[in-house]
Amino acid sequence: MDFREMLYITTVADLQSVTAAAKKLYISQPSLSHIISKVEQDVGVRLFDRGTSPITLTYAGEKYVETARRVLMLNDNLRRELVDIGLGDKGRICFGMPTERAGYMLPAVARQFKEKYPHMELRLMESNADELLQALLRDEISFYIVPRDPEELPAGLKTELIYRERLYFAAPPDMVTPDMLARPDGETGQQDPLTEGRKIRLERTKDLPYILLKRGHAIRKRTDRMFKRSKMDPDVVMEVSSCISAVQLAASSLGVTIVPTRAVAALGAPVAGQPADGIVLGIQKGYLCYDFAENPGSWNVNAVYKEDLYLGLAERYLIDLLKQKFGGVSIDGA
Repeated sequence: MDFREMLYITTVADLQSVTAAAKKLYISQPSLSHIISKVEQDVGVRLFDRGTSPITLTYAGEKYVETARRVLMLNDNLRRELVDIGLGDKGRICFGMPTERAGYMLPAVARQFKEKYPHMELRLMESNADELLQALLRDEISFYIVPRDPEELPAGLKTELIYRERLYFAAPPDMVTPDMLARPDGETGQQDPLTEGRKIRLERTKDLPYILLKRGHAIRKRTDRMFKRSKMDPDVVMEVSSCISAVQLAASSLGVTIVPTRAVAALGAPVAGQPADGIVLGIQKGYLCYDFAENPGSWNVNAVYKEDLYLGLAERYLIDLLKQKFGGVSIDGA
């Protein structure tokens, strides 16, 4: 067995298709089938059950793939360490981010990263959080940036805090009524939501039409937990793939939504600092963003990678740059 054979077998296992794996590996399907048969002859046992569709691993195949992944990671870690020992700055960083988050975060660090590592290629995978997790487990990327905490991830993965991001309740100005807002103790009478700027009580919005992110997005997982804590079953009128689209649809009076800071910032609403009155004005864009009265509207944006992964100097620098730009953490030489 060699590294190439291990890579081929694990790719077939991941894709559950010899044809799809051959396409990804840039070899012919007959050649890949021959390599699989040769490996099975060498080890004296079948690795794949070809009688199922899609093809699946046998028990022996599961053990082979489990070990092959460890061997391939050790080999990749050695390569990374040797590059660092030689102080080389040529190579490739394969990492992942959801599409909108990449557009928000990468421009803030790309130039400084390239100044230090001008010959290092940044290869970005853009997808939702669930697909990026699978890519990480298949070793297609070294790490990814996502709002996920350790308890939300499989064993064997490590999280590293980049920054803490706030969530907002976004709605057209005429959709939130005074009874949906929290008030200081002892306050009576009716207030104008726009001028008074109270914080939203999520459980009181259960009858409003909601625009939510599609399942598989980290924001959808978080909002679903918020709804569960508030004991409410929201009226979902539309599911979208973009937080920015969700805010724009809310601004068109289609409904309300819950979005992170980056979505509001991208549309030009002021979000820096804690709003003194509990409300962010995006009225010129047709919407308002409220803080939450309960269940703090925030989450940790983390770098996620395997515990036994060796992060190269360039990868470490990229993660530290993101911490500096978004979390205010100082780094050496910056």
